[in-house]
Amino acid sequence: MDMDNLTLLDVIDRHTLQSLQDAFAEATGMAALATDATGSVTQLSNPTEFCMNLTRRSSIGCERCNKCDLQGGADASRTGQPAVYFCHGGLVDFAAPIIVNGKHIGSLIGGQVLTEEPNDSKFRTIAGQIGVDPEKYVRAVHKVKIVPKEQIDAAAKLLFQMANALSDVGYQRALAQEQSNRDEAIVSRIQERFTDINAQTDESVTAINALAESFVRIKEAAAASAKAVESTDNIIKTIENASTQLTLIGFNASIEAKRAGAAGKGFNVIAQEVRTLSDKNTKQTAEIEKTLHGIKASMKDINAQIKDVHQVIEQNRDVIEALRTMLEDVNALISEIK
Repeated sequence: MDMDNLTLLDVIDRHTLQSLQDAFAEATGMAALATDATGSVTQLSNPTEFCMNLTRRSSIGCERCNKCDLQGGADASRTGQPAVYFCHGGLVDFAAPIIVNGKHIGSLIGGQVLTEEPNDSKFRTIAGQIGVDPEKYVRAVHKVKIVPKEQIDAAAKLLFQMANALSDVGYQRALAQEQSNRDEAIVSRIQERFTDINAQTDESVTAINALAESFVRIKEAAAASAKAVESTDNIIKTIENASTQLTLIGFNASIEAKRAGAAGKGFNVIAQEVRTLSDKNTKQTAEIEKTLHGIKASMKDINAQIKDVHQVIEQNRDVIEALRTMLEDVNALISEIK
């Protein structure tokens, strides 16, 4: 609700306003009406025949009535007191302003009475000005209630108190509506944020699921690598055995070459080379075996870390799933609040 552009019907509904002015009219025996900057907003309560059937039936008279109502409300707003005045038709009216947040948004109008017997000549003149049958006008004005001025002042004061009460209620209602609008806007923004968080949570769950699947594949690949290392280890053992056999063959060949004397000299060179080759193989095999043992230890450590990480991922996935459920519940509650 825009506090700077409030209207009378923004702060009090038409039916309630009509009921209040009807009650006032019944209690005082006078007419009552609610107006805003555009004119009347309710039906005239307890109207006189003089006003309803004659003065307001004239286009000129109705226009003058509206001007009088607006002027009376403006005068009351300016002074901060009920305004008692003679309307253009010669009757006594009074007005009380309805002011909300320092702005005059409407008025309560009462009256349509006289304080003394009417002057027939005066009312014939008014009838001629607004195009009404003078004799009908005079007969009608004699039906208007004559009320002591003290009673009129008391009724004006009562109407003023009613207007003040409406002003207070209207202001509080306007503030409440303004706060409600702000709260609704905040709730809407919160709901949008929760929707964004929920969407991001969904993306996180999807990413974590994909990561978990990747770790499963890595774990499988690591297991396959460990198995391959075991196979390689068996091959190394076979090579070691072959190197040992070559070393023995080399020693045996050297022994036989010495027995053969000069004839076995060349054979001895070959036997020596075989032993040298065997020694190299043994050393290289030892290096490879050492490296493979390191790889096996690393693979074992990798497997353990993969298992730990996978467990953490599963735990995080459960946490995010629980968080998403809570976000959905909060979002549902916000929707209910709205």
